[in-house]
Amino acid sequence: MDEYDDKDNEVFDMKKEKVFAPLEWDSPINCKIQDLHESLYDEACRLIKHHYFREEPMCKSIELLNDKISVNSYLNLIKTWMRDTTSLVALSINSGRVVGVAITRINTDSEKTNIYERNQVLTGRSLQDIILLINEVTNQSDVYVKFKQDSYFRIYILCVHPTYKNKGVETALLRAFIQAARTMKLAAIGGVFTSGYNQLLAEQIGFKILSEIRYNRWIVNDTVVFDNPGKGNYSVAFMGKIIDYKDPKEKCKYDV
Repeated sequence: MDEYDDKDNEVFDMKKEKVFAPLEWDSPINCKIQDLHESLYDEACRLIKHHYFREEPMCKSIELLNDKISVNSYLNLIKTWMRDTTSLVALSINSGRVVGVAITRINTDSEKTNIYERNQVLTGRSLQDIILLINEVTNQSDVYVKFKQDSYFRIYILCVHPTYKNKGVETALLRAFIQAARTMKLAAIGGVFTSGYNQLLAEQIGFKILSEIRYNRWIVNDTVVFDNPGKGNYSVAFMGKIIDYKDPKEKCKYDV
């Protein structure tokens, strides 16, 4: 092998690294936000299991962590979403550990990928109760008709480690979610927000409520299913927005 072959291989390796390196998004000073790579799936799932399943209003109210079948089924579903390779992760600048995650994927009406996979077997009573409410508020949103789109970019889970809450990480993940939608030339984004705090954050960056169900009015078999969602958490809301490609605040370095 001569020196020209060596140079060709070096150039090829550089191009390969660039292609497979995760995209980095605008980030706060305390962390780095990038695409969720397969090597971080397990760590992201641990964050979700130990914090989202414990703190998210519906999971907390129904005591999801006490239902091991539901926990395992939910994690398997989340890993299925991750394999769509559109999710985002926040990494600590100091330690490199996962401190936040946004599980996202494209939903398409014509391909029936909206809501939760209809062919997915979801076991566990607690998970089934959670998904029943999420599906109902999603159906009520009539998102495809209101957006006049066949597809939209959906956020399924927004989870940040407690030590990084109220430090701009949630908002940064939501903004990166918008930027990612722009790079894929999608016209609309949306998702179900289950806490008053996350609903406020979404509203502050332009999301609007398309449908909403109050927890104390969600009654199944004469029982309020989520009777203790926590202070300030009154409803589950499907929120969305149309992407404004002219808004300079939503532009990113990957815009074409």
